[in-house]
Amino acid sequence: MSSNSLIILSVTLYKLASLSVGSLFALLGFRLFMANIWGNAGELETEFGDTKLVVKKAAPGTFFALFGAAIIALTLYKGMELKSHTSDLVNGTYIQTTDEDAGDTT
Repeated sequence: MSSNSLIILSVTLYKLASLSVGSLFALLGFRLFMANIWGNAGELETEFGDTKLVVKKAAPGTFFALFGAAIIALTLYKGMELKSHTSDLVNGTYIQTTDEDAGDTT
């Protein structure tokens, strides 16, 4: 298996694992919420620029569901980013070329 195939496979497995963990958190939060377990109500306040999110007296399942949704949203927002790095081996040392070096003729 080539190194590019291994990179693609590992990134795909990482993304699938992240989505699975986020889905598990959301599912467990939903089940905890539906079981009518209220316990001590919690509070959450956060700001994103001009937007403010305030959750007061929420059930514990709500926080699990919100955390799971945040993991899923972040995983989908980041997408899959693959970078390829190449270098040449000359006389036992690596020479890394960049786009700027390719146009330089001096």
